[in-house]
Amino acid sequence: MEKSIYNLVDTHTFQASIFYIFSGISQTLPFHTFGPAKRHDFIIHFVLSGQGLFFVKDHQFQLKAGDAFLIRPQETSFYQSDIKNPWSYAWISFNGDQAAQIIEELSPFKNHQQVFHTSNNDQYLNLITETLNLSDASPQSELQLNLIVNQLLLQLSKENVPHQAPAPAFKGSRLARLAREYIDNHYEQGISVSDVAHALNIDRSYLSRVFTNNFSMSPKAWLIGVRINKASELLQSQQLTVEKIAEMVGFNNVAVFSRAFLKMTDETPSQYRKQHKRLRTTQVNFSEIQNLINTAKPVRRTT
Repeated sequence: MEKSIYNLVDTHTFQASIFYIFSGISQTLPFHTFGPAKRHDFIIHFVLSGQGLFFVKDHQFQLKAGDAFLIRPQETSFYQSDIKNPWSYAWISFNGDQAAQIIEELSPFKNHQQVFHTSNNDQYLNLITETLNLSDASPQSELQLNLIVNQLLLQLSKENVPHQAPAPAFKGSRLARLAREYIDNHYEQGISVSDVAHALNIDRSYLSRVFTNNFSMSPKAWLIGVRINKASELLQSQQLTVEKIAEMVGFNNVAVFSRAFLKMTDETPSQYRKQHKRLRTTQVNFSEIQNLINTAKPVRRTT
């Protein structure tokens, strides 16, 4: 789960070779996860504080403040905030006819790199903050947003990044990874850990042991965490009833859902919706951003 300030362009007025799609700044709570998922556009995250894990293809990265990571179009990725030191990050998404060429030939992400470390985080944060003040959906703002993306890409092209070692391969158990992927892809169907074990044709106890050894939590805890994280996203972004959201994330009983949500976040679903709405605003300043980063409420128990 996370608390965010963001901006999104729903429709584009202009055909541009590089165009803005969305951006934002988030303070995540412990074990906030996203994915596995395929995105349609380029997304760059700049880690502002804390740390987390980024999985892409068969590689994993342990990232911290000053690191940036790229998600390419149609590339399956997954990222997870650290349990003890959850990260905050700023992100920006873009695309266009020239986007791939610039990324693959001029940026620190060339030669199939996924991450790099920068000493210029403040410059990227400044640019992303500018985008958050341009959410009035006017053609003029859209032009300005496209310009900011170009400025950010120009800054990327100036990064002096030393030669980077090949991405480290995921060293964990293939079985654990397959179980995690099965949960992430089927959690909304009301599955249990026994269903996961049956799908992978293994003993439930053995699955729990291997999963816990690899991810430092049980598959049941992971399953609940994925469901609550998705529910928090829906509570922030949709006007659906709590009952409908509980059903959509795989709970067959709204009371069970509410208890699990309260146990993980110290808030009921209704309280969370009220207190943690995403802010889509036209006036954002650095004090608000710092407040966002400093005041996200920690959970009593992580999954």
